[in-house]
Amino acid sequence: MTELRVSWEHTFPDDGTKLVIHSNWVSNTPATQAYLEALIARVGQMDPAPHCVFEKRQAVPSRSLPPDLGTFTSAEFWQVAELLHLQATPSLAAARLVLVEGMRPAKAARQLNTSPQALTNTLRKIRTERATSSRLGRLPADRPPSEGTAPQEP
Repeated sequence: MTELRVSWEHTFPDDGTKLVIHSNWVSNTPATQAYLEALIARVGQMDPAPHCVFEKRQAVPSRSLPPDLGTFTSAEFWQVAELLHLQATPSLAAARLVLVEGMRPAKAARQLNTSPQALTNTLRKIRTERATSSRLGRLPADRPPSEGTAPQEP
């Protein structure tokens, strides 16, 4: 996983007020990095240009994080959810944040207003189905399913 840190400071010429933003992102997806790089490019176009720092380094995951945090592709996640006939619920959306985006489970549960237990149950179902489906050949073991098989994200 990659840790991306973005910090910038901008003074507005109208009234001299300052905007300071510090953001840390931990992700294993190139899309997150591309998003932040595009955001930084846009910030650099502001007049006057703000001071901006962008750092990228290998993330050191906490020992308390699940081993599969952020290891699903979006298509794989939705394919497993479809195999399980899971309904669109806050706990399913939170599970996607954990398994695809790499968010910590507690933060995902809080952000989507679901109970940690409901999220834990959904994560358990999805992890079990992924392992079972890979063994039975319903999901490729080493490569994600094609994007065309995934339902639209909510």
